[in-house]
Amino acid sequence: MHYDWIDNLINSCPRYETGFTQLLACEPYCVKPDIFNSYQKRLCCIKEFQNISLEIFKESLKKKGDPLILKWLLNDTPSSIGFSYHTQLDLHHFTSPIFFRTDEAEIGKIVEIQCPGSLWGELQIAYDYIYRINKNLDLPLSPSISFVKQLNSLINKTPIIHHLLDNASVPSTMRYFIEKTRSGVKYFGIDPNIYPRDCNFIRSHSFFGLCAENEFKNRIKKMIDRMVIYDLPPHVLFDQKATLILPFWSKTRCCFTDEIRNLFVYTTPLLPKGIELEDGSIISIESFSNKQRNERSYYLKYAGSDVSMNWGSKAVYRLSNMNSKQCLHYLQKGIKDFEKGRIWILQKDIKHDDEISYFDRDQNLCKERLRAKFSAFYGPYNCLGIIAMHRNFYKVHGQPETVISLMIETQKKTKIVI
Repeated sequence: MHYDWIDNLINSCPRYETGFTQLLACEPYCVKPDIFNSYQKRLCCIKEFQNISLEIFKESLKKKGDPLILKWLLNDTPSSIGFSYHTQLDLHHFTSPIFFRTDEAEIGKIVEIQCPGSLWGELQIAYDYIYRINKNLDLPLSPSISFVKQLNSLINKTPIIHHLLDNASVPSTMRYFIEKTRSGVKYFGIDPNIYPRDCNFIRSHSFFGLCAENEFKNRIKKMIDRMVIYDLPPHVLFDQKATLILPFWSKTRCCFTDEIRNLFVYTTPLLPKGIELEDGSIISIESFSNKQRNERSYYLKYAGSDVSMNWGSKAVYRLSNMNSKQCLHYLQKGIKDFEKGRIWILQKDIKHDDEISYFDRDQNLCKERLRAKFSAFYGPYNCLGIIAMHRNFYKVHGQPETVISLMIETQKKTKIVI
């Protein structure tokens, strides 16, 4: 019954008949108020991380400091939008993300930040579902309403959005979010008499996609007086995992505070000289591979800008699952890639499991202990919402068996009656 209702939400959007492609938990994911409120408090810290990373990038483009930093941050970006392109940009082009999503292995420990990222539709669906089941819960403002309010405050005139969906993980749920936000904003390609030249807020899931859009050159000229604002900025820095090492890497660590470092799971670059560990020591890939499996609880992840590899749990390998020979093989491959400009990171494997109740598609009540991932959705002023995702696998993403819950503050009555 519930999935029929949810499927109809998706299918009510023009041109979509996919229904909802994942699962929903029977009840919200409840956390203590101090944990819930921490998501609001840390926005300033995340923005500081982004701004410092941006300064490091700009200084590297001026060829000041260590050339290895520039090689790392530009990596295998195609030459047509690589160094020459970035050095021709003006200061007002080097903006930071407006709306973005975090991925967290456990609450408060970020493994990735995406702008805008997928799952905005899933966030809205989880909210709508819980509100429908129990209207007595004290829920925050709907994510779609918060999005419209924040965007109107940012632009100070009617936002006219061009949302490029070509690289969205699940276009159907992103389209659902678009439909829910149409009160107070307009969209090119949806609302009548709207033309590309009218758009003042550009959203994309890919930096490459931004550059390939036919109004791109005209739009970046309009950024100087904020006639056009980019959600995902028109430079490569924030469309990759490369920035995740900066708070920890010995070459850039001094630029960041411990407060910023504490936001993230420890992440280190894979470089020919070896692997830099948390204590600052450097170990060869051979010595690392010879460690016991529980001593190399890291993920090896592609960290560059190639859209065919840098999202959707692609090019992600769990080194503790491998024997020493296999581990060494993948690390050697990563070192060879680096010589060609393709970069890889090692990120500590942090686990969090929960017992989750949900209905499967046959309406059977299921209860399992599943691996968790948490995603918080931010705008320019605060957090718009948080979801927990659970799956019976170490990679938790938007697969059909992934269970999604809306995170809320613990309340006196949180049990959902189905």
